[in-house]
Amino acid sequence: MIKTDIARTVAAVLCTIVFSTTCVLGAVGPATATTAAPVAVHTAIVA
Repeated sequence: MIKTDIARTVAAVLCTIVFSTTCVLGAVGPATATTAAPVAVHTAIVA
């Protein structure tokens, strides 16, 4: 029983780390890609 609890805990921690890393890289990747090639930004002033 103890071994299965430890295995589940380790699996949950690993899944959390992998998921968090994926989310961070998914957010940072596009941000660094857009700064590498600047694009003209058009802003509209709405009154």
